[in-house]
Amino acid sequence: MRTVLLVALFALWIIIMACILMMNPKDAGIGMGIGGVSAGGGRNEYGSKKTMEGKLKKVAFVCSILFVLVCLFLPFVD
Repeated sequence: MRTVLLVALFALWIIIMACILMMNPKDAGIGMGIGGVSAGGGRNEYGSKKTMEGKLKKVAFVCSILFVLVCLFLPFVD
């Protein structure tokens, strides 16, 4: 059982990292002010990018909850 939980922990970690890396960066921070790019950035805020990012956020959120639960449950398994 412990091996199954460790494999699940590693798989959830990989999924969370992939979701975070696939998300679009936001138009904020020091680089945007120094670079002189407008607030819109010329990107379309509607369409497939928006829905894909919403799905990525949901998957990352669910996986992070499962990750925490597995981490809390792991010490009690033989």
